[in-house]
Amino acid sequence: MRTNTFVRKLLSLVLTLAISLFVFLPSGVTPTAFAASKAEIEQKIDELDNKIEASQEKIKENDKKIDSASSSASELQSQVNAVQAQLDAYNQKIDLLNQRIAALNAEISKTESEKVKNEAKMAEQKETISITQQALAQRLRAMYISGNVSNLVILLEADSFTNFLNRLELVSRIARHDNDIISTLRDEISEYEAIEAKLEEQEKRLEEDKAGIESSKAQEQDAKSEIVSSKKVLDQKMSTLNNYISGLESNSKELQNYITSARQQQQAYMNQINAQLAQSSSTGTGTPSGDMIWPVAASGSYISSGYGSRWGTTHYGIDITHANGGSNSVPIVASASGVVKISSNACSHNYRKESNCGCNGGYGNYCVIDHGNGLLSYYGHMARSVVSVGQHVEQGQLVGYMGCTGYSTGPHLHFEIRVNDGSSRSVAARNPLNYVRQP
Repeated sequence: MRTNTFVRKLLSLVLTLAISLFVFLPSGVTPTAFAASKAEIEQKIDELDNKIEASQEKIKENDKKIDSASSSASELQSQVNAVQAQLDAYNQKIDLLNQRIAALNAEISKTESEKVKNEAKMAEQKETISITQQALAQRLRAMYISGNVSNLVILLEADSFTNFLNRLELVSRIARHDNDIISTLRDEISEYEAIEAKLEEQEKRLEEDKAGIESSKAQEQDAKSEIVSSKKVLDQKMSTLNNYISGLESNSKELQNYITSARQQQQAYMNQINAQLAQSSSTGTGTPSGDMIWPVAASGSYISSGYGSRWGTTHYGIDITHANGGSNSVPIVASASGVVKISSNACSHNYRKESNCGCNGGYGNYCVIDHGNGLLSYYGHMARSVVSVGQHVEQGQLVGYMGCTGYSTGPHLHFEIRVNDGSSRSVAARNPLNYVRQP
């Protein structure tokens, strides 16, 4: 019991420390004031990305611990079920024993009732014998006092020999009648005494049977008590495990809430970058000065997802995939000459994913080139960008390599065209296929 309490307290302390170490909620999710420079904003985005990644790793650790604890809980539940089955079996045995004891009590009560009735009948017969014996004794006493004269007088008073014989027969019959009554009553008393002895023997046997069952019941109760104690220990362990799992799930939920909040903050920072980009980039109608070229400088590329509605949202560019699976060696080139306005390699998540890692608003490692007249081109999800902010690039110049950074379910290039006319992205975005032709 003391060990379980210690383990429970230790787990509680570990969970408290885990939450305090890993739950680092952001200061807010609303856009903050513009930072002094884009570099500072990107640094804040990168810091949030590191915290998000740490939170995601902690969630993975929690998931592993939850799986392990759940497996232990499943095994423990099997033990609890087995012990409960034993407990149910003991309860059934005890119920059956209680039923047998109740039945024996009923038989004992019935036997005692029959004994009372038998004793009452026997007492009644004894009373009748006593009365008869008293009457006979009185007659015998009178005959003894008067001697044979009385009988002789009775006989001599007969007025005829027939009458004499009749009187003699009457006297004999009276004596035989009294003797028969007494004999019959004594036989009945003997019978009642035999019945009483049988009832007493039966009652004794029933009491012995009851005592034996009571002893068995006591043994079953002792065994049940041990099982109850075992189940109590298992229940405490199960409760500790459930509390531990609940704590891990709660911690993961708080971490996930933080990730959501941090990504909202990242998006707010991205909005600042986009606002600064709009302010520092050229403006105009977005008409290019010449033909723009396909941004993937390798044969075997194709469009895997077009511009427009997709998955219930709007896809503001085109996704270009390569036949070799989009390895990190597929070159990405500038579609037209211009000045690099953004170049970021802040995302380290260069792998397939089913959710947004949050880096650079989902673009991952990317660059943006200003081609003049308000025409901007975006190159997202690159393994890495090889150009610098402020650098002038020529059409066809290498700007990076195809990758799977940011919100990317597979290696590809997200190619996007915008017109910087002060509109939001949903208005500023254009279909790239209106500017470039697929080879």
